Amino acid sequence: MAWTVGVIVLLVAGGVLGHRSFRNWQQRRLVAQANAFVNEGDYKHASLNARRLLQINPESVEACRIMARLAEKAGLRSAIEWRRRVMELGAAAPGDLLALARDGVRFDERAITELAISRLPESAKTTAEYHALLADIAFAKRDGVEMERQLSEAHRIEAANKDYTLRLAALRMGSNDYAMSVRGKETLVELQSEPALRRDATRYLAEDALRHFDFKEALRLARQLDGFPEKNFTDRLVLLAAMQAASDPEFQPLLEELQTVAADDPERAAALMTWMNIHQMSTLTIAWSAKLSPSVIGSKLVPIALSDAFVAVRDWSGLQRLVKSGNWGDLDFIRNALSARALRELGNEPDSAAQWNEAVKKVTASPPYILMLAETVEKWGWRNEAIDLLWLAAKDPLKGDDALITLYRYFAQKGETQNLYRVMLHRSELHPDDRNIQNNIAQLSLLLNLNMDRGQKIARELFEKEPANAAYVSTYAFALYSQGDFKGAVKVLGALTDAQLHQPDVAAYYGIILAAAGDQARAGEFLDLGEKATLLPEEKALLEKARRSLAQR
Repeated sequence: MAWTVGVIVLLVAGGVLGHRSFRNWQQRRLVAQANAFVNEGDYKHASLNARRLLQINPESVEACRIMARLAEKAGLRSAIEWRRRVMELGAAAPGDLLALARDGVRFDERAITELAISRLPESAKTTAEYHALLADIAFAKRDGVEMERQLSEAHRIEAANKDYTLRLAALRMGSNDYAMSVRGKETLVELQSEPALRRDATRYLAEDALRHFDFKEALRLARQLDGFPEKNFTDRLVLLAAMQAASDPEFQPLLEELQTVAADDPERAAALMTWMNIHQMSTLTIAWSAKLSPSVIGSKLVPIALSDAFVAVRDWSGLQRLVKSGNWGDLDFIRNALSARALRELGNEPDSAAQWNEAVKKVTASPPYILMLAETVEKWGWRNEAIDLLWLAAKDPLKGDDALITLYRYFAQKGETQNLYRVMLHRSELHPDDRNIQNNIAQLSLLLNLNMDRGQKIARELFEKEPANAAYVSTYAFALYSQGDFKGAVKVLGALTDAQLHQPDVAAYYGIILAAAGDQARAGEFLDLGEKATLLPEEKALLEKARRSLAQR
């Protein structure tokens, strides 16, 4: 009897262990096959294998990684959810976190990017991949200089990685430097022969041809791109753009084909709507939306894209109906803001104000969303609301500088010198050792006749530290001018090179100072050159005063 029980226990144990071993082997096989399918561009079979993996083990980290890769290949926002799932399962390696951060940048989910970066170990921040991520962030901020710096560093660390070569070439192709632009384009043409890079290289070249109105070449490249088996929905939109630009008769059939493909996929539907809105087809966007299922219209992304169409055609009643339904998720503040816009346009100020206050309330604790809301309403012409939001974001120690930089741009465009001074004082608190910020404070202080002693002291100290810096020299010369020391100001500026003196912003001050010193012969030339600079109202007044003084002599 005991022997029989023992045999049964052994058999059961062996069966359990055997079953576990089989399951583990099956999962390893599916992972290997799925990754191979992804590498070969067979995304359909890769997806089937990954989903089979998730049926066997819903917490399979490898399956989540494969699904994320597939979503990224297709340009789908769901990549974020799969990458975040890896993190939530506690299995995120630095590579997973960097990938999640990249997806956050790609799909404008700043909070996701910040979360992923916050969990990176310090050792990961010395890698080429990390610098490439910083380049992505710089691109999102439209900071081309920083983007090139970070990409160059990534390329230095990992010179054999041709992906960095590709991205640098694409960046340089858009340079204003003709020779650099040509070299960038030539590199991309060479990279078209690389199987792993041909799609991206061809897309960059097609988009560049569109920007330069070379529609025949754009269409040729877009057709080539569409012929690759690894193309995604975004690539097909490049072909659609090229066909529209070239007035190709196949444009309408392709648009209808893409509408059919996107009809049951919220991400693709939102992408196509956005494309149509950008290409002045908002009326058609609204008409197409009427054919979509409620589940697609009610998803998170589609209402946002559709709302842009209603705004473009100024259909405020339609917009108001839209914002009363749908799933806006963590972007519900956008729904409130759109409702506020529609109600204001319809003349309902009290309800509009209530919706706006609700939108602000929802973003108060999230600086990235504050900046997003500010950018949205600034496009509507709601400048005061945008400025209030940016000052709110400026209080955040991490994102405050982004808000202040945006505020500076707003005030510079309007020539609001007092507000520029206020912005610079706040920026100096965040960057007390930044000499350029200190120079701006000194210059604005002198222009506004505020805290003159401090402004003159800063100007002198910066000049002593960098006597060849044209901006600092110009500010110090203006400080001497403000004290009535015209000859000293001329001497200080006169030490600059001829090229520096002929920079319009420096020339404006040199002309003002020469006129004050009585040097009529040279003042006129520099005042004329200074007219080409972007000047604040106070600077324009000084320029005009100098011209009047010359006319009276």
